[in-house]
Amino acid sequence: MAVQRLVLDAFADDDYELIAIHCSLASYRLAFLLNKNLKLKLFRKKEDIIFRYDDSIANFPLYRYDDHFQYNAYSLLGNKFQTQIESNTDISDGLFTTIENTFTTKHLIPELKKVDYFLKIETETSNFSSKSLLADMLSISQIITAYPVEYATLKSKNNLIFE
Repeated sequence: MAVQRLVLDAFADDDYELIAIHCSLASYRLAFLLNKNLKLKLFRKKEDIIFRYDDSIANFPLYRYDDHFQYNAYSLLGNKFQTQIESNTDISDGLFTTIENTFTTKHLIPELKKVDYFLKIETETSNFSSKSLLADMLSISQIITAYPVEYATLKSKNNLIFE
């Protein structure tokens, strides 16, 4: 009896470039500046990236632009989400009772907690280089710094798969 084997080499790793952005602006403001200075057309997706944790639900903003002429897809992702934790402890101080508010911050990529945003660039061509894009991005005065990240070394790189 003959033995048949199936080889699953058809599945290739995702090929994209990832740029970390340190910026204190709101996500919509950063998307506006990137659109203006990099000639992109990022728009807010109707559905955010949602992760469910034991104590909360985190919504990370997602902006997307598909460049059909250059065969590139740009995604601007928020890395931080701050939420208030429900606490049942009341602090009584004389006549007044105050409720203690505690906040927690969740990260899309926990290894890079100081990064505020990521720009994920998926390309179908092999000659795309993000160096000129990165130089234009660093010319925006509101962006503190931006640098490429090697996504293959990230432990939580599966969090960047959202489609």
